[in-house]
Amino acid sequence: MFLKSFAILCLLLHVSFAQEWKTIKSVSLKKDNLERLLVKSEGNQRLLEFRWTLYANDNLIVLRNFDDIVTQHVLKLNHTNQSFRIKLLSSTAYKIKVPYILIKFTDFDYKKKESQFDIFLRDDEEEIQLEYLKDE
Repeated sequence: MFLKSFAILCLLLHVSFAQEWKTIKSVSLKKDNLERLLVKSEGNQRLLEFRWTLYANDNLIVLRNFDDIVTQHVLKLNHTNQSFRIKLLSSTAYKIKVPYILIKFTDFDYKKKESQFDIFLRDDEEEIQLEYLKDE
């Protein structure tokens, strides 16, 4: 009986976690190629860019720019430090759960010298619109 109840609880938690992500996109990037997203919210448009610069010793160095703040991340496959997240709106006293983007490093192709990322959006109140920009 306990195992059956535990299995049902795990299934419910999995389903509720899976529904919190609004947008999922997979991206393959070569070294120093930019992925660009236009983040639209509350009448504002902000640019989010990220690229990777080095893959060595199973570590991927990623640079990202959002709101003119450049940050560097060291990501590793199958590790706790496999992703980074970016808050898209500020927290307030009335709003605890703010929208954010999670960018997860999922694979590295040695032959093509490309890294694979999954991009997730958490936006419970549907305040954010994302536009994936193409390179010109």
